[in-house]
Amino acid sequence: MISTDPSARGDRGQRWRIVLLTCRNPATDFRLPLAEELQALGHDVAYVFLKRRPVVCEMSSPDQAKSFSLPGFLAHARKAFRGKRPLLVLNSTNLVFPVLSRVLRATIGGLWCFDMHDDLLYNRTGLRRRRMELGQRLLLGGADLVVHAAPSLKELFPRSLHLGNASNQTPIKRAEPNFCKVLILASLDRRIDFDILSRAAELNPDLTFEIFGQISENDPAVAADLADLQRSRPNVLYRGAYVNRDLPSILGAFRVTFAPYATGSQLTRYIDPLRFYHCLNSGLEVVSTDIPKARDLSASLHLVGSAEEVGPLVRRLRDDPAARRNAKPDASADNWRARAVRLMEIVTASTETRSMGAKT
Repeated sequence: MISTDPSARGDRGQRWRIVLLTCRNPATDFRLPLAEELQALGHDVAYVFLKRRPVVCEMSSPDQAKSFSLPGFLAHARKAFRGKRPLLVLNSTNLVFPVLSRVLRATIGGLWCFDMHDDLLYNRTGLRRRRMELGQRLLLGGADLVVHAAPSLKELFPRSLHLGNASNQTPIKRAEPNFCKVLILASLDRRIDFDILSRAAELNPDLTFEIFGQISENDPAVAADLADLQRSRPNVLYRGAYVNRDLPSILGAFRVTFAPYATGSQLTRYIDPLRFYHCLNSGLEVVSTDIPKARDLSASLHLVGSAEEVGPLVRRLRDDPAARRNAKPDASADNWRARAVRLMEIVTASTETRSMGAKT
């Protein structure tokens, strides 16, 4: 149901034409639910999967997505978006197609907001990093404002504004509190500490650690590390990649999850893991290594400093309900509706500031 409550919109009732640009497959994209919530708030949203043949999905009729050649897409964008007032473009394309993004801005105009949901240069080196730094400068130079996910990103982008990640998962009723199975929900790349996971599995043969996640295609060594881990630790099981629609069934099969992120590393300093929100909103007890975002959520999850702490903590959570920190999950606090409202509050404040600046 479309909300007509101006206070729910967070933008004093103004209806925006919004274009959300993404470079991620909709089946796994964490910005698709944001587009859905912006539409539900009463805005007119186009969700654009920007690739060599862009796909445009009007959220008012999501089953009628259209694919275009690049020239065809620019012609469609000119017709569908240009001249719409007010027009907001949320650019969530990482560092993909920076030149195309600038061409699109020149084509359709509008207020451009760059989505800095991570340190986009985190694992880049050499010539590739220099190329991506140039792309990032192009994208930031074409943005009227920048929003970020993890609060720590303010260190890198002092003028950006905090938006944050979220999840639309809701509390799940689980038949039995089985703490013998430990969920690992993660993108498998260098941000995962395979050593601490291996040691935790070695110390706790009574626990099984079941991994769900996409293996990085950019670092073949990650797949080799995962294969070595499974060979040496029979209680570590890789269950494969998942898409967003799989999350309720995955989350509902567990009572506790472990996030073995690398600590003291630039790789994890600026992340705001979606897994935290998926798991917390669904009612899981979350155990994490000590990364900045986990510290921010420490009232709701459990921090561990070593593999030796994992097993005893899991057993304490099993045996002592009073030790649990997520017995009454508040999924409404960190869902995409709240983030959609927050985004439009940021946009409205920005346009008011720009308007006042123009008058003076």
